[in-house]
Amino acid sequence: VVCAAASDEQADLVYGAAKTMVTMSPTLSQLCTPFDKEILVPSSPGAKLQRVAAVAGTNDGKNIHAVVCDELHEWQGDKGEKVWNVLTNGTGARRQPMVLQITTAGYDLETVCGRQYEYGKRVRSGEVADPRYYFHWVEAPEACDHRDPAMWAAANPSYGALVHAPFFEDQLSKKTESVFRRYFLNQWVAGADLWLPYGAWDACEDKSLELDESLPTFVGVDIALRNDSTAVVVAQRQSERTVVRAKVWENQFPEGDPRHSEWKLNIFEVEQHMKGLRERFPTPTTTIDDELKPGPEFAYDPAYFHRSAAVLEGDGLAMLEYPQHDSRMIPASQNLYQMIAEGRIAHDGDPTLKRHVENAVADQKPRGWRLTKPKGSRKKIDAAIALAIATYRAETVGAADETSVYETEGLLVI
Repeated sequence: VVCAAASDEQADLVYGAAKTMVTMSPTLSQLCTPFDKEILVPSSPGAKLQRVAAVAGTNDGKNIHAVVCDELHEWQGDKGEKVWNVLTNGTGARRQPMVLQITTAGYDLETVCGRQYEYGKRVRSGEVADPRYYFHWVEAPEACDHRDPAMWAAANPSYGALVHAPFFEDQLSKKTESVFRRYFLNQWVAGADLWLPYGAWDACEDKSLELDESLPTFVGVDIALRNDSTAVVVAQRQSERTVVRAKVWENQFPEGDPRHSEWKLNIFEVEQHMKGLRERFPTPTTTIDDELKPGPEFAYDPAYFHRSAAVLEGDGLAMLEYPQHDSRMIPASQNLYQMIAEGRIAHDGDPTLKRHVENAVADQKPRGWRLTKPKGSRKKIDAAIALAIATYRAETVGAADETSVYETEGLLVI
């Protein structure tokens, strides 16, 4: 029997609990002999419970009857994948192996824990028939008020016995909403620390509003450094709300698939899409070099799009350089937060845009915070960056245009 965790310290906690059980049990204390790193069964040579280091490459070759994986949400990245694979593969020679996985919710469904969670839900719902997989998960209802004591009770079977209301009341003032939902409501969240209020993005979905081809339109463009993902987001002010739509190109093949390294961004397709937007939305929006350009304004970072921008500008598109420096992205990020929190964004429920928005985290800088991706993460946030740029330009330039040109009593006032 192997007990393992993402860290040596956590594995020691699991092993320590087993050792205490052996010591305190009249029966187990007669059958087992505990040591610092393993518990032996003298009457059955080779039988033992062993605490293992959660390090890839050190656990190969074990003939395992049962694996106890503790705090599975911490088993992240390549290291977590390899350790989990090695340990669970080690049960192959057993007639009745068992893999026991214990965890609270995480924030990345593209991990071992996330996949086990989603698979377990499909088994429980009957979508997948797997009688060998038992899934027991207790969590509060989605989009519930995390401050409601009834939700604390719903997610904690020991509520009122081992944990009590004053504890949760105290934690509300000491934990972010993201952390509180993960650890005390057992809900999966979009990031280690949410940059948006829970459910705020979903609340902005409104398919009744469409882009109006007669209105000024602003476009944010974000090209990935490795050309593995690119986003073009359209933003258009319509009264009190800004309607947004996104087009995203990204590598659809997962890491490890041979086709992943072969995939290349079709930059010509991106350029054609932008030309199509110019034709669809002819109303001028911005002046560049003292010339009012027809069609949308296309704000882009010249670092990775310089050649294409020159080509598109030659074709008559209103190309505006928008380097993604803190001086620009801090106000754009904070403006996007305020718009979403106040319900002034109207999106169509695009799942790719939602994923990119929820993948982003807030990175604190000396002059404020800006959107970025988690350190070391492969998650894509290009659509979130393009969205921040497009909505900021629509709010600042678009709002200025609305207040400087309007009609009153049959007169055009400028």
